[in-house]
Amino acid sequence: MKALAIVAVVVAGIAVVVPYFGGTYLPVIAGVMAVIAVKEQHVLSFVALGINVVNVAFLSWSLYVIHEGCKIASAFDSGCGVLGNFWTWMGLNLVLLVAGVVLYVVNKKA
Repeated sequence: MKALAIVAVVVAGIAVVVPYFGGTYLPVIAGVMAVIAVKEQHVLSFVALGINVVNVAFLSWSLYVIHEGCKIASAFDSGCGVLGNFWTWMGLNLVLLVAGVVLYVVNKKA
């Protein structure tokens, strides 16, 4: 599981510099890997999940541009669907973060 947590941190780090997929699909993939590894390597897993949340919230301008473009498109009666929404991607990463915290608390030895 340590290798999976390290790969999750590396993928989360790569997601910061990749323009479009770095704000959408790569953080979700890294988040799933981090949630799987949270039982044995919680520190690395939470680092990966934190990088993902910061990346999507503050560093991914492509999501902001897509979101604003969809607002403009909705004015002309053509929407972008659910994947064009910033909160869809941010919500996915926040759900993964909460799942990781819950798994850590449940599996923590007293």
